[in-house]
Amino acid sequence: AKVAIEAEKYIEMMVINRCVDALSKLGMTRWVERTCYKAMKGYHRLPLDVTYFYRSMDYLLAIKDELELALFEKMKTLFSVNVRLTFYDITSTFFYSTNCPISANGHSRDKRPDLEQIVVGVVTSYEGYPIKHFVFEGNTKDESTVAEVVEELKKTYNIEETTFVGDRGMISKLNLDKIEGEGFDYIMGVKHRQSEIMAMLFSQGELKWEDYDKYNGLKKSKEILRKAGTSFTDKDFAPLRKMILNLKDKDELKYKSYKEILEKVVSETKLRRKIFRLIKKYQGQYEKSLRTVICLNHERKALIKKKRDSTIGALSEALDKLFASDNNGKEMAETEKRLGGIFDGHKARFRKFFKIGRAKETQKACGYSVNQKVIDYEEQMDGIFILTTSRQDLEAKKVVESYKNLKEVEMLFDDLKNFVDIRPVRHWLEVRVRAHVFICILALLLKRIFEIDCLQGKCVMEPLEQISKSKLIKYKVKFSEREDRSKTFRTVTNTTSMQKEYFKMVGIRNPMNLENFVW
Repeated sequence: AKVAIEAEKYIEMMVINRCVDALSKLGMTRWVERTCYKAMKGYHRLPLDVTYFYRSMDYLLAIKDELELALFEKMKTLFSVNVRLTFYDITSTFFYSTNCPISANGHSRDKRPDLEQIVVGVVTSYEGYPIKHFVFEGNTKDESTVAEVVEELKKTYNIEETTFVGDRGMISKLNLDKIEGEGFDYIMGVKHRQSEIMAMLFSQGELKWEDYDKYNGLKKSKEILRKAGTSFTDKDFAPLRKMILNLKDKDELKYKSYKEILEKVVSETKLRRKIFRLIKKYQGQYEKSLRTVICLNHERKALIKKKRDSTIGALSEALDKLFASDNNGKEMAETEKRLGGIFDGHKARFRKFFKIGRAKETQKACGYSVNQKVIDYEEQMDGIFILTTSRQDLEAKKVVESYKNLKEVEMLFDDLKNFVDIRPVRHWLEVRVRAHVFICILALLLKRIFEIDCLQGKCVMEPLEQISKSKLIKYKVKFSEREDRSKTFRTVTNTTSMQKEYFKMVGIRNPMNLENFVW
């Protein structure tokens, strides 16, 4: 028989538990007994069978898309969430079992390639609020997830304008075309070691960093509108087209984007957006050259060089010992085995810095030399990272700052694994695994709201530590010798002024009086 359950209450308890004392769903049944939930109105009669928690998870996943969208709309009202910049990144989390249908071996961010995993993608607002998450199969590549994410932001979330910021593993021509096709801008990292940009730069001799970000958007604007020509038949486009085509080179600094030009010509906001989307369509069709921002981090350059020199020095010592002892006539197979051991694991990428000498007749390794040419090339690359963007109006510094805000997503992933403890994933059914991830994301959203809205950006750990000092006390009072004439009371230890302040921040009144405990 089907039994109706108050799923929202079980979901709430699971989300709260992830924030304060992450446990399994079975552990939840015992945890609730130790909290004030059992004395709160509306909760004290809830059955605490683990089955009810599982069924609530199934319900949560069924309303996932609807709930995420509702939360997003609510946050826009309450917190004025800024989606002019949206950040997207992915991480992975592994399983100790092999029973989950969406788990698979793939690129492990946890350094556990031996275990199956799932991939989790998260979109955040400029402030760092998670507004949408995705769960992919464990062998999913970064770049293959972008199209679905961009389409979701456009069609479901109805985001008209945003700059999509993604990591370098996500860049591909198809993805950039997809982002532009939806009318979005982008800032993406580039895998510079696979890029022709580096070869072009180094062929020019000494780099002058300030010369690599000159604005040329005005000329491109003119070219786009000329080629689009006859497509601008609507009378509303005529003033815009005339103004852009008549602009002189000296006006470049004055009008750095289509939007700024539109604001001078078209007063109606909706019409302005319509025109801008159409221009973006032609921009994607006719403007194939990308703006590239090349950055040099001096501190990272010095750090990389120091680590590389240290590792090369240690490997050189190991090779010296190998070839010194090998003069005693060891077998070739043993020499090769020891040579392989020196470059084992993460040190394999350092093998390119050495040339191994071999005997002509036997091909036995008999010595080495350091490949200085490769080292010199690597030193040129140290500390450099490359960004590509469709934003012609942003200064190079702003482009870099926007990209570096991806660290908010990375910090969120750190909290996902170390604050709400997404692992171990104690489920193997796909629906439960996805629901478990959603519960963790909701817990992170709750944490982020508390940090931004209540603590003005401060860490949530100190308030949690203070509040955790408030303990639930249960005491039993006997009214007679008969067992049935006794009653159990619950209360909370005396709260300090600091604790009361934190309780007040999250809307909790009467923390001492459990009978009237109110959220």
